[in-house]
Amino acid sequence: MTSAAPITTLRRRSWRRAAALGLVCWALLTPSWLHAQDDSATRALRLQFAQGLTLEIAGRWADALDRFEAIARRRPTANVTYHIGLCHERLGRLRTAERTYHDARARMAAPAVLAEIDARLQDLEGRTPRIVLNLAGATDGVTLLLDGEVAQPSRAIRVDPGPHVAVALRHGVPIAASAFSSHERRTRFVTLTVHPVALRVSSVSRP
Repeated sequence: MTSAAPITTLRRRSWRRAAALGLVCWALLTPSWLHAQDDSATRALRLQFAQGLTLEIAGRWADALDRFEAIARRRPTANVTYHIGLCHERLGRLRTAERTYHDARARMAAPAVLAEIDARLQDLEGRTPRIVLNLAGATDGVTLLLDGEVAQPSRAIRVDPGPHVAVALRHGVPIAASAFSSHERRTRFVTLTVHPVALRVSSVSRP
């Protein structure tokens, strides 16, 4: 008996490939490409775009990203920017993907691309991990850093999935630290306990 899980996975893969192929057709037929000056540079960009989409469909996201970024340096259209964001998303760089999707949205995207962008942004909203840092103990004068950036305690911070480091500083000196990982669709609570500064007692020798 065939299990439902593999069938569902195959359907999802087929849908993604069909969606990607649909975007291929749309992108190659959009007026901004068809009415561009048909010189050798334009033909080269079209070829690069088609290569990028082929790599994307094959799941070779890093290679596809290289192709799309090369195109964006010459012609940063909303559709090209969208595919750059999609590559970042598939590579686990959810925060970079989110910023890139917003950039694509601001480039006067056509309705078909705009719908894809909004769908990806809505999905990322639920998938992006959160980290809440807290301090305990002697917290006066203590600054929190998350991955080297100043962070406010007790606030949910959106991060990429993967390893992170939180550090507590007092007068620029690390006094507590924690290394941990975040996962999609989860909020991680991390507490750093800061101990009081030890008082130095100087001894006085008597004659």
